[in-house]
Amino acid sequence: MTLLAMRGELETLKARATAIIDQYGAGGLTAEKNAELTQLTTKCIELSGQIKAERELDEKKADLGRIDDFLNQPQYKVPQGVGNGENDTAKALRVAGWEVKNGMICAPTSTGKLYAMYPEQVLFGEIPKNDLDAAQFYKTTRGAMQPAYRMAYTAWLQALAKAHGSEAMAYTMLSGEEQKALSEGTDTAGGFLVPPDVQAELLVRKAQMSAIRRAGARVQATSRDVLKWPMVQANATLGSIYSSGFVGSVAGETPSFTDVDAAFGSFDVPIIKIRVATKLSNHFIADAVVNILSFLAINGSTNMALVEDNEFIVGDGSALHPTGITSAPGISTTDLTATAPTTHVFTNDTTHAGPPNALIDLVYSLPPQYVQGAAFLMRRAIEGKVRKLVDGQSRYLWPAQSGSMFADVPRELLGAPIYNSDFMANDGVTDNKIIVFGDFSSYIIGERAQITSTVLRERFADTDQTGIILWERVGGAVWNPDGFRFGITHT
Repeated sequence: MTLLAMRGELETLKARATAIIDQYGAGGLTAEKNAELTQLTTKCIELSGQIKAERELDEKKADLGRIDDFLNQPQYKVPQGVGNGENDTAKALRVAGWEVKNGMICAPTSTGKLYAMYPEQVLFGEIPKNDLDAAQFYKTTRGAMQPAYRMAYTAWLQALAKAHGSEAMAYTMLSGEEQKALSEGTDTAGGFLVPPDVQAELLVRKAQMSAIRRAGARVQATSRDVLKWPMVQANATLGSIYSSGFVGSVAGETPSFTDVDAAFGSFDVPIIKIRVATKLSNHFIADAVVNILSFLAINGSTNMALVEDNEFIVGDGSALHPTGITSAPGISTTDLTATAPTTHVFTNDTTHAGPPNALIDLVYSLPPQYVQGAAFLMRRAIEGKVRKLVDGQSRYLWPAQSGSMFADVPRELLGAPIYNSDFMANDGVTDNKIIVFGDFSSYIIGERAQITSTVLRERFADTDQTGIILWERVGGAVWNPDGFRFGITHT
């Protein structure tokens, strides 16, 4: 059934249901008419779901087409001339729509937004002599910025289909020139870098989907495996009235710090590797190379956003994981369920006003310098419980705004936007951190724009598919604990 036909049927079913209600009224329905109305309502809900799914599919197809068109436009392909000296490189970037802003090289994307990819020195500066890791990053990035590399990469993808997913065999199927070009973008683990313009498409979409990034986490590009970042720690007795490493006061000729000042230092944000994988039909790979690049950008970004949110929310800071917000030490908590009618459950009734009061206490415990950019983070089920909190007359305190329940814009609570992630804890368990409230720029994401692709070692000969893995290099940590507050279950 076409989308138009489904819409027509939905209108017909809705009209029949409305006619029954108008004719019999809510209290005059016979058992037969009540059953008919229930059946009509059920069909309307099912059709609405099908229509929504079809719309989402159409939107994905349209987005795929936009990326294809964008990646095929000559002026937006990887610029010709990068690496031929600073003047030629800068000119090549400008011609291709790339820009240098605030010391960052930014790539154009099909969304109309520039995405900051590399520090300026990665393309313009000297190759580091005393840092082998950074030197490798500079060299492979410059190699991958060449048009010959992009062509060799797409030829490699096509060869994978013919070689049934064997990387070694696919590589031998390339010409000598293609092998040479592709080797320029080989990382230390043996994978091939995704071409920079395709990386930019993937990264800009990931930023639109990740709850932590959308909430305002600070993103810092780096060319190293460890990002050094300043850290602010509130004064243990008086708290902090500062929101960065700079403090100020009226001073004499010889100013001095006092015990009231926040403590400032630096800490390391290790850059770790995360991976997402997919299986593609070999026929699809062989027939539509540009579609593959677009598919990797769309599908890869969706899955990377989910993996990132999981790590940036609950990561334990061990060798293979960043430090998630809920794992960060030194963040103040507010008990949201101490006076709830059910132990550890975030709910209330007309005689238990505690949870709403506790939620207000949580919001107003945040220092004023962080309020302007503050947001909530909670799982959708917890937001539902927030919406069901009532006053003494059983009236909802914070119902969802009209028309916003399924909208693609953040809903609000107490004037701050709400972001949902099911990686946040649920209630019902003691000490669970069910709500984060604060200025999410107090969380730093270190991002190394060097996404690598490898092939799954298993072969899918029985299904004629090739498995492709995308590796991303990111890290994260709370650099200012004073910018967050936790809402927890009863201790």
